[in-house]
Amino acid sequence: MEERLTPLVAEAGLTMPQFSLLFYVIEQGPMRLGELARKERCVRSNVSNLVRKMEADHLVELRSDHGDRRAKQILASREGRSRYVAARRAVQRTEDRLRRALGKEASQTLARLSLAAAEFLDEEQ
Repeated sequence: MEERLTPLVAEAGLTMPQFSLLFYVIEQGPMRLGELARKERCVRSNVSNLVRKMEADHLVELRSDHGDRRAKQILASREGRSRYVAARRAVQRTEDRLRRALGKEASQTLARLSLAAAEFLDEEQ
């Protein structure tokens, strides 16, 4: 599935890791690096490098955390939001086509199995 979505996301000027990071900070709100690394299931240094590159590309901004001025929260910039919305629309169209092709029951089964697999893999760590 990712190989089908990668070109769609690229048309919006994002890589899949950038799209994923923007998903979290847009859909769930600004967050600290450690929280974002946990959500991405990735080591903190990799997420830190990605955030640094995305900040240089004006896709995210860093702001002081209100609870701890030493900590920074990551949030999407206007440019990051714009690219995310374009990529999300393209991905949504593909997901909608997949659901129509599979039908309601198979789509629900696929979603349920995907969640179960993710939970199992999380327990393995």
